[in-house]
Amino acid sequence: MSKKSILLPPFLMSSVPKSGTFFLHQILTGIPGLSSDHVAQKRFFSELYPFEYYRDDHMKRLKLLKENEFGVGHVNYSKEYSALLADLGFKHIFIYRDPRDVLVSLAYFIRDKWIEHPLHEDFNHLYLTSRDRILALLTPIEGKWLGFYKFFQPYYDWLGDKSTFHISYESLTGSEEEKRRVLGSLAEYLFHPQELPIPKEELVNRMLQNIRPTEARTFRKGTQGEWRNEFDEEIKAKFKSHAGHMLINLGYEKDDNW
Repeated sequence: MSKKSILLPPFLMSSVPKSGTFFLHQILTGIPGLSSDHVAQKRFFSELYPFEYYRDDHMKRLKLLKENEFGVGHVNYSKEYSALLADLGFKHIFIYRDPRDVLVSLAYFIRDKWIEHPLHEDFNHLYLTSRDRILALLTPIEGKWLGFYKFFQPYYDWLGDKSTFHISYESLTGSEEEKRRVLGSLAEYLFHPQELPIPKEELVNRMLQNIRPTEARTFRKGTQGEWRNEFDEEIKAKFKSHAGHMLINLGYEKDDNW
């Protein structure tokens, strides 16, 4: 078989919401022949429903993916979902981001674009500043929002899954050297045990050349460390109280002295 005819088995790409989902989607579709159409059939969302609620639907649609296709979504970690992917022979790529930047991005996204969200109207008429919206998202709002930690932690739990390839958003927006190293490792993970279809440097170049962030509906800034421009001392204190341990567990901070 020639390198040009190599086919990739289907796989799943999932993310923490607001962590560069379509950014990584563009990178992956820069791989020659690889695709994931923007159709509902290839989108996988679990929200906070029990695994049994969506197991059959996800299994059926994952099985429909063909060679050189991948599914995209936000899926809560569970041992059962990890086992499902293993049973199907699916590889899994997972992208995550500093929770503080996730919080800031979500606050703007709900106000500006997520019109179906229960807080969309409130964020346009009740919580009138970005500070108010960020503070509101940190704690539960009855009937509308579970609170930041409870909603997001189940996604971050994929970081404990050894069969998943983990990518931080920061590694793809930092130095050119780090970006190329991560994408080279990603390509090797996807194609193993096959050879890469083209030299690794050329493949990484194609992945990077396919990035067009402003074409993503959910894109706002994509800036690393944007939270520093939004957090005041009250937001910092409230974040530390409700979700500070996430930063330590994820390696973004050593302690609460930030």
